[in-house]
Amino acid sequence: MGVNSGGEEIFLKKLVAGRGECAGLSPVEILKRFYPSFYDGPQVKKWIIPIQPEFHTRLFTDYGARQTLLHEHAGEFVIEGNTIKKAYLSHSRNRQLRAGDIVLFYRSRDTQSLTSLGVIEEVRMGLTQTDEIIRVVGKRTVYSTAEIDESLKPLTVILFRHHFHLRNPLNLATLLESGILNGPPQSIMQISDEKYTVIKTLGGIDGRFTVN
Repeated sequence: MGVNSGGEEIFLKKLVAGRGECAGLSPVEILKRFYPSFYDGPQVKKWIIPIQPEFHTRLFTDYGARQTLLHEHAGEFVIEGNTIKKAYLSHSRNRQLRAGDIVLFYRSRDTQSLTSLGVIEEVRMGLTQTDEIIRVVGKRTVYSTAEIDESLKPLTVILFRHHFHLRNPLNLATLLESGILNGPPQSIMQISDEKYTVIKTLGGIDGRFTVN
């Protein structure tokens, strides 16, 4: 905290954790205290999540040379896609997903690339009621009430913070050649710390923002 020339208090938030500042903190505490820095050591799992282009575009509105959609021109812009805190809805029954885990989004079909990184804040599984799902996701979701209502249930809700897009998105050929994948991911899949390290290097993840 400081004071400017007008006598007003200025509050500063540290974005990069100093040496020793994270000692004793959980991955989630590091996330909350030092965002966009995050813990990426062996205490947390790393997951690749395949996502269809339509939903990738809506979830990550700032990715690439994105074009606005028809309903956005009509004044119905989905502001939730612009938020740091996001929600991903899935039919996955994977019970190993935990707060603090790293999620890497793979845009399927068109670009077939690993594009974006986030950290899980909370996972809710087995949700069957539309009202409950809407309450859990709050304003984080880019899905409409009608889409949620019409979707197959139960649903798993992954609440996460979006940190950044990879400086160098990794296409499928690179992912195969580097041994990260054996084929296009069809569902949420865990990768090893060693494979994550390769992604971190090839994808251009800035090590200043990682704690391990």
